[in-house]
Formats: sequence, C-alpha cells, structure tokens
Amino acid sequence: MKKITLERLLYRKYLKTSFISILFIGLFLISFYFIVNKNVVNKSKELILNNLETFVALMVNNQTKIKTEQFLEYLSSKTFPYDGKILIFDEKGKIEFVDEEIKKLLKINEQDNILKNSNYKINYYFKDIIDEKRIDKIVLENKNYLLFPKKISNSSFYLVCIVDEKNILKEINTLIEYCKNLEYVLIAGILIFYLLSFFYISFNAKNFVYKINKPLSKIVAFTKVYGKKDTPLELEPCGIFEIDSLSSNFKKMLEELDDRTKKLIIEETKRAYHESLANTDALTGVYNRRYLYTFSEQYLKIVKRENKNLALLILDLDDFKKINDTFGHEIGDLVIKQLVEIAKNSIRENDLIVRFGGDEFIILLPNTQIEQAKTVALKIIDKIDEYNKDKEFNFTISVGVSSYQKGDETIDNLISRADDALYQAKKLGKNCIV
Repeated sequence: MKKITLERLLYRKYLKTSFISILFIGLFLISFYFIVNKNVVNKSKELILNNLETFVALMVNNQTKIKTEQFLEYLSSKTFPYDGKILIFDEKGKIEFVDEEIKKLLKINEQDNILKNSNYKINYYFKDIIDEKRIDKIVLENKNYLLFPKKISNSSFYLVCIVDEKNILKEINTLIEYCKNLEYVLIAGILIFYLLSFFYISFNAKNFVYKINKPLSKIVAFTKVYGKKDTPLELEPCGIFEIDSLSSNFKKMLEELDDRTKKLIIEETKRAYHESLANTDALTGVYNRRYLYTFSEQYLKIVKRENKNLALLILDLDDFKKINDTFGHEIGDLVIKQLVEIAKNSIRENDLIVRFGGDEFIILLPNTQIEQAKTVALKIIDKIDEYNKDKEFNFTISVGVSSYQKGDETIDNLISRADDALYQAKKLGKNCIV
C-alpha cells in the first residue's frame, strides 16, 4: 500500500469534503428544479382533467336525447385545452373516432383495433386504460405526450385526450430559466466559499499536523524498545506513514512474544522428554497420570498468563470388559494400542495423550477451542469406524469434552467437567461425543 504523510492526507480529505458538499448542493438545486417543474405540470394536468370531466359530464347528461353517432361526432368536433387531440374507442378496442394527428402518431386508421396495433407498447398502454389503470405519459416518435383517459358514463366508450408535453411547459419556461440561473449563482457562490475555506483550513492544518506528528514520532521511537516487554494489539495498515510505522513496531513486538512462547514450549518439551521413562505408560508408550499432573501444573500457568485456549478430551472404551471376557486380555491390549495409534494419527504433534486409567485416556489440545476439540473427537470416532470394517472384533469409544475457563486452578477442574460430559455420552447410548 502506498504511504502518505498526515499532512497530504489531511489536504486530500478537506478537498474531497469540499467537492462532495458542492455536489450535494448541486443535486439539491437540480432536485428543486425538477420538483417545481413536476408540480407545475401536475397542476396543468389537473386543470385539463377538470375541463375534460366537466365537458364529458355535460355531454353524457344529454346522451339519451341524441344518437350515439351524433354524440361521438359532437365530441370529436370540440376543441380541447392545450391543443389536445382525442381518440375514442370501445371496450373491445374498436376505434370510433381518431384525430388526424393521432392517426399519424399511432400509425392507425379508423377501421383498426387499438388493441391489435403492430406496436406492442401501444397495445399495453391502451389495454391498461381499459383495465382502468393510471397511465400518465406515452412516448411517440421520441416525444413525450400526456394522456388523459376518461370512460364515458353509461356507455362502453373510452375517450383519451393526448397532449404534447411541450404545449403545457410553454407557460412555465420563465420559471425554469429562473431556476437554472439561481442554480448557477448558488453553485458559483459555494465554489468561492469553499475555495476560501480551503486556504484557511490549509493554513491551520500545518499546525495541526505538527502537533500530531511530534508525539507520534516519540511513540514510534519508544515502541521499538517497549515492544519486547508488553503485549499490545496489532494495528492494521491504513496508508498513513506515521501510523503504519507504529503498526509495524507492534507487529515486531508480537513476533518477539511468539518467539518467547515457542522457546518456552521447547524447553518444557525437552524437560518432559528427559522424564519420559518415569512418566510414560508401559503398554502404549503414551504419558501416564503422574506426568499429566506434573506437566499441567506448569502449563496452566502459561495458559493463564498468555490468555491461551486449552481443550481436554476424555476417551473411554465402550464395554471394554466384554471385549476382554469374549476375546481375551491379549485382544484387549491390542484394542488399547490401536486406540492410541488412531488417536496419535488424528491430533497434532504438540497435542498430548495420557493414559488416565485402564481403558480411559485424556488428550490435551493446546490453543484449541471446545468446538474445535469436538471436531478432533469426531475425527477419532470416524477413524475407529473405518478400522472396524472387516474386523473380527470391533470397538467404540465415548468422548467427554471440556475447555479451560477463567477461574480454573488445576487440571482437575477440566477433567471433572469432561468426566461429567463422558457420563452423559454413556447415557445417550455410547459411541458419541458430549
């Protein structure tokens, strides 16, 4: 990531803020323009609708006194506001009357059916009118036309007045020009204001950056030494030179702490190796109960001090006495050895297997959360199931799981919770994990 100084970043941020503010002002003015424009158009449309409704209502009142043909002819001869042109059709789409200009726009004849027009968009427009859906505008030959449909009462006819949008907007052009001029004036004023503000802020930014850089530089120098004595959080790179320098030093401190922890684990491992003869199980070669308590006493101190995770599994062979009684103790010993072999192949090199009792084993899983420990246990059970295929004798295990909790003083606290979980696994039918 390319790094920049605080001063340059500050300048960029203020410039960006200024331009964004100008953009929002411009958007506000444009929105204001369109709102005014839309309101004027809507008022004009309301006026046209009122005129049409009044006109049609008067005609309908006298409809019983004249023939339908005369009524339609009379409607078609009237002059509509804003030079509107009309189209009259029935509920099946049959055209009863159409103005000459509308004929050209829609490319239809009086004998045509408006719902069977070659232009599928026109079909949809007029079908929606018959379905009494609100249709306000139609685009014909790249021009906007306003639609004012009205069903003639007590008849199956629909009258649609089509008005060129420009005819309505002629009367509000002055207002539109005024809005545009006002927009330009305000934008120019905002630009001047932000230019003056930018120079003022730039002057003050130098002092501000100096005040920040001075203590940060001291902190950066100090952390080069302090990083080997503390445990802070690592900062993510942000692109600011001084802050990223601080982050880099924090990273070095964490690496140093990791090295110290690894060295401590190696030393503990060496010590455990020299005591292995007295601390291992003769049959399986894994650690015994004595070693578990000796090792855990020291390791729990590390877990508490470094705030590490620690999980514990208790594995118990299901119905082991039955295996001994049925196949003999030699097969029983073979089952125990095979369980240890499967467990070793399912855990990490630094994990610890302990023979806790006759057919009961404990596995310590450093830096492992309880859900991860259950995944390890499931892996062991699956491998046992695979081993059992085509074998004369089969065996299964039940597993209890626990993890280190704040307040645990000894390994017995974890063992007790895992043992309770193992008891529940046995009650659930064995060959499972709790």
